Amino acid sequence: MKISATVKRLLASGVLLAGALVGASSAFAQGCALCYADAAASGPRTQAALRHGILVLMIPPMIIFAGFFFLLYKRGNLRRESSRDLQVAAHVTPENAGEFILHLN
Repeated sequence: MKISATVKRLLASGVLLAGALVGASSAFAQGCALCYADAAASGPRTQAALRHGILVLMIPPMIIFAGFFFLLYKRGNLRRESSRDLQVAAHVTPENAGEFILHLN
């Protein structure tokens, strides 16, 4: 059974996401002792506000990285399309200059 490249990418993304979720608990444990003591001494509303603040501050960098990788993906597609156009142009000779050549890959 042959698995398509899209399915492989989705599986790889799922594995990375699962790894990030498993490692998230250890990431929350990191921080300076003073910050931890201050947050532990505060009330439940302050702790919830700190958690929400951290999540809000994580959103812009994630959007920036997603946009960056989207642009890289689009640029890769443009490069492949332009190289394919160059290959088609290489097949044009004076004898067949008036013909329309369509290559479907």
